[in-house]
Amino acid sequence: MLGTELMAAFADHNPIGWNRDELDITNEEQVREKVAALAPELIINAAAYTDVDKAEDEKEAAALVNGYAVRLLAEAAERLGVPIVHYSTDYVFDGGNENGYGEDDKPADEPLNVYGASKLLGERELVQATKRYYLIRTSWLFGKEGKNFIDTMVRLAQEKPELSVVNDQHGKPTSAKDLAQATRALVEGDYAYGIYHLVNEGETTTWYDYARFAIEEWNKKNNRDEKQLPAILPVTTAERGAPATRPAWSVLRNTKFPPLRPWREAVVEYINEKS
Repeated sequence: MLGTELMAAFADHNPIGWNRDELDITNEEQVREKVAALAPELIINAAAYTDVDKAEDEKEAAALVNGYAVRLLAEAAERLGVPIVHYSTDYVFDGGNENGYGEDDKPADEPLNVYGASKLLGERELVQATKRYYLIRTSWLFGKEGKNFIDTMVRLAQEKPELSVVNDQHGKPTSAKDLAQATRALVEGDYAYGIYHLVNEGETTTWYDYARFAIEEWNKKNNRDEKQLPAILPVTTAERGAPATRPAWSVLRNTKFPPLRPWREAVVEYINEKS
């Protein structure tokens, strides 16, 4: 999802985009040899193990991709003397702060789930391996490639008369397209290396309100009557049930970079551009 948008955002620089078949980022020899041969001016790591619930049963796989591999890439960047961009998540925080988290706030000593712990491991590996890094935390990513919440809700709205969506987890949806463009602006701007929180702005929302908005906008685009909307019911995280614990308040505050546009605006554009 993000890799596709990054290739578009940096298109005039003729970026090289490797998928998992072309580079196994958990393989030290491959990373060392292929990155050295390419000799890039910048490394961007958009790869991640992102299945939050599955990670509970695949702890080693999550740690390998989200942690160990980050160190290998950061070491490769350090050997070349070039910067590296790496993406992390709101889930490195425990979600107990209703005011949200700024770039200088300390992550949880023990994140609430395996996925969050693996991403925190990656952050630590990154900062230990190099000083030339941009660590970008983001949240609730959506985009035109791969699975995302908007597409899932719209599909279910057409299949089911009733949907139950969690209403006690708070955050900010973020467009992969906007994140990719902001990434370029960051690395090309006069910004110091370090941690950045890049999310679409606007009011904090819940998955429930996010789902309602997305489905309503899809209905408008397709000229469907409001009566055709399914019943969307708010439920608690406990009622929903999931293998992985989620933070209740994982709102990222951007205090170091120009604000991205409101998430509602980005969602409307995304829906209207969908075929």
